[in-house]
Parts: sequence; structure tokens; C-alpha cells
Amino acid sequence: MNLANQLTVARLVGVAPIMLAIYIPFPGALTLAVVLYVAALITDYLDGVAARSSGKVTNFGKLMDSIADKALIVSLFFVLVGEGVMAAWMAAIMVIREFGVTGLRMVALESGEVIAANSWGKAKMNSQSLAVFVLLVGYAGIGPADTLLTVGWILMLVAVVLTVISGWSYFKDAPRIFAAAAGESR
Repeated sequence: MNLANQLTVARLVGVAPIMLAIYIPFPGALTLAVVLYVAALITDYLDGVAARSSGKVTNFGKLMDSIADKALIVSLFFVLVGEGVMAAWMAAIMVIREFGVTGLRMVALESGEVIAANSWGKAKMNSQSLAVFVLLVGYAGIGPADTLLTVGWILMLVAVVLTVISGWSYFKDAPRIFAAAAGESR
């Protein structure tokens, strides 16, 4: 378990304290949730830096990084939709894409192929992360809430578009991946 993988696991485990800070009312709880979310985003950046600089990019890291990202973002989608800050249709499109790409990755894994995030996937994740941050800050009342919620909604719309493009960038290879997996099962 190298440093990069430890940071990835920390991000996954960090989802619970963020949720607790959002749903257990105490002074500064929502501000703490924002701080913890930013810390989780920093671990996402640092795990990649650590893996590349040490030359220890692992299959575990490629797979778990994606899972940790999804756990963090999807959990906050649920919060934001539940609080009326994000449109449910936006979350639905993005969650369906996440399940679809994760399923495709699992099929590819059966034939020995690990599908790492591509540039569209990274752009999607960055746009979702930024949109969630702005919406969460607005929801927490840090700064001008109405402006932040409007900007966050626009950023989330951009994230939806990038999510669809990103999904296509993975699914265009689906026939090859399914054929390889079918060939392995014979």
C-alpha cells in the first residue's frame, strides 16, 4: 500500500465525515463539510502526483481512484439534490454514466485490461468537483448564496455536458471490450 493508494483510500473513507458534518447540526458544521471536501479534492490531486513521481502507478490505484472519486461526488449529488440545490435530472445523468463506465471497467478487467481515466474523464471529474464545491459553499452560506447557487447550477450544467461526452469516449470502445471479454469466457 504505497502513499498514492493510501491517499486514495483516505478519500474514500473521508466521505463519511463529510456526510456527518452535513447532517449532524453543530456550529460550523457546513463549513467543516466544505473544508473536508476540499481536503478530499487535494488528496485526489496528490495521489496522482505521488503515483507518477514514485513510478508506482498500480492497477489498484487506477481502479480505486475512480471508485473513491465516484463515492465522494455521488454522495454529494444526493445531498445537493435532497437539499434542493441541484436538479435531480442532472444527478441522474451523471450517476447513470458513472455506473455504466464502472461496469465497462469491470468487464474490461475480466479480460485483463484496466481502463484508466482519460482526458475527458478527468475534465468531467474536474467540472463536477468544481460545481459541487460552488454549490456546497452556497448551500453552507459562505458568501453570496444566491449568486453561488446560480453559478454552481451553470457549472453543473457544464459538468453534465462533459459527463455525456466523457461517457461516449469510453463507450465507443465497448464493442471491442465486450468481444475481448466474451473471448476470455470461452
